[in-house]
Amino acid sequence: MRRRSITAIAALLALICGATTAFAHAQLEKAVPAVGGTVASPSEIRLEFSEGVEPKFSKVSLTGPGGAVPLGAAKTESGNPAVLIAPISKPLPSGAYKVHWQAVSVDTHHTQGTFDFTVKP
Repeated sequence: MRRRSITAIAALLALICGATTAFAHAQLEKAVPAVGGTVASPSEIRLEFSEGVEPKFSKVSLTGPGGAVPLGAAKTESGNPAVLIAPISKPLPSGAYKVHWQAVSVDTHHTQGTFDFTVKP
């Protein structure tokens, strides 16, 4: 009986520690333009994460009707390392766009994702 209790406690601790680790990544919480939104031509892609990110190691790319869209270097917002901003060089024509992001959090965990938005005519 004692052996089962020790095994059960060890399994429970492993589960708790594993769940805690899963939350230690920079998850996308908000985006501007909004995920799935329809907007006028934006001047930047603004990504808000659950924790600070390292702009030097994080990337944002944008594709649209004409292919890849050039973006300026991604930087964090002054005073808020959880917000990553990538400037858009020129106005976007109407159509569907896809943002692909890769973030490295301040504790070096990597996350990535994609989302779409539409620029209205």
